Amino acid sequence: METSAAIIVTPSETDARVALSFLHEAGIPGRACPSLGELCKLAPGDVGCAVLVEEALVHPDIDDFLSMLAAQPPWSDLPLVLLASQGAALGALVERVFPESGNVAVLERPMNPVSLVSAVRVGLRARQRQFQVRELLEQRSHALRQRDEFLAMLSHELRNPLAPMRNAAYLMKRLDIDNPLFIKTRDLMERQVTHMARLVDDLLDVSRLELGKVQLKMRGLDLNAATAAAAETCQPMIAARNQTLELQLSREPAYIRADPVRLEQIICNLVTNAAKFTPEGGTIIVKAACAGADASLTVRDSGIGIDAKMLGSVFDLFTQDANTLERSQGGLGIGLTIVKRLVELHGGTIRVASEGRNRGAQFTVTFPRQDATAADRKPAASEAAPGSTKRVLVIEDNPDIRESLGLLLNLWGHGVDYAESGPDGLERADAIRPDVALIDIGLPGLSGYEVARHIRSLDDDWARGVRLIALTGYGRDTDREKATASGFDSHLVKPVDPDVLQALLKLI
Repeated sequence: METSAAIIVTPSETDARVALSFLHEAGIPGRACPSLGELCKLAPGDVGCAVLVEEALVHPDIDDFLSMLAAQPPWSDLPLVLLASQGAALGALVERVFPESGNVAVLERPMNPVSLVSAVRVGLRARQRQFQVRELLEQRSHALRQRDEFLAMLSHELRNPLAPMRNAAYLMKRLDIDNPLFIKTRDLMERQVTHMARLVDDLLDVSRLELGKVQLKMRGLDLNAATAAAAETCQPMIAARNQTLELQLSREPAYIRADPVRLEQIICNLVTNAAKFTPEGGTIIVKAACAGADASLTVRDSGIGIDAKMLGSVFDLFTQDANTLERSQGGLGIGLTIVKRLVELHGGTIRVASEGRNRGAQFTVTFPRQDATAADRKPAASEAAPGSTKRVLVIEDNPDIRESLGLLLNLWGHGVDYAESGPDGLERADAIRPDVALIDIGLPGLSGYEVARHIRSLDDDWARGVRLIALTGYGRDTDREKATASGFDSHLVKPVDPDVLQALLKLI
């Protein structure tokens, strides 16, 4: 915490000497500045309170000082004490000179030592409080950075074991085995891997949303079509819980501007939340509608409902209703937080209603409705042309991920080579000249970034043409940017959906 001083700003050495003597007698540290220009050169932590004599308010110094005040960080509001001559219109003077500052005390001259000491003490105490707020904000920022670093590392460590599990579930679906126990356990594993991957994604989304790093890719679309597609995505989960999902769409197109991926996330999170708190045999109604200038999405369930005391906090981070803990519903209490923040990024609103325990709950999202011409024309769907056989190099130090990727690639008809480290990967790449390289980032010897940069630095056609795909557990925006800067063509986050990887390889 700074021990900041009161700064007396006056061109008069006599005024400065008298004022400082009053402060020193009261035990208050102080110093003098001949002009506002000199005051602007001081470090912010050295200024606890500025005592300005009227004669110091001259151009151009006053303009520089006002610019300094305007540039203060949010926690700072420098206390000012203005000494003005008797008979001056003090209120008008303050309004004219300091229109944006609400922290100005005005004292009439001649200087009264008691009034001066009292005003300066008040200003210094206020300044110390501001410094405390600054320290708290810095501690919060440091804690958020540590949290984000921890979440990034946690996601990486969780994604690595999930990757071979998802690959294995995909491969098991291709086996011609009709054993009911095999099918049941295979589907169970696939559902749980998907659930774990969603939890990891949600953790990172909360961090990105808090830091304002989520970039929406907006386009015009029909809320009806988006709702139907998202409901279809959720249907397997609903069926597994023996629940019924009723889809009610508007009779007219409900055009909005939205990010299609994030809109699907909003709808799926709401449906997932409804399913989680609805017993087997229950019903979930998903409805898209139009009303004047708005288009709305409503998700209503017949589940356990929400207590009135919880309605105001259901969108708060990590909020869980204590009365539902015994039901082992699971989750981290972040899905609805993500929904609310994504809805607000789209310029929409969300509200919740419930008539109480065991009477269900209803979430209603409202978006600004757009004219029909705002909807982007979606190109006609077409099957991706079958890709040719490719030579693929997998550079991955985790043996389970490496082997399961190889099995997938062989299943799709590609030739596969392997490397277990960065240096080994460069050696194998130089030897076989692959068409595609799937490269982990956290490799021993050399990182995946270094491997990509080295390949791109080679002066030959192969190094310029080979497709480099980062296959990694690091999924932050900064990780994607770093991958692109290192020379990667694509960045896939573990556990990657095998269908996504297969489609990408077909396009190469």
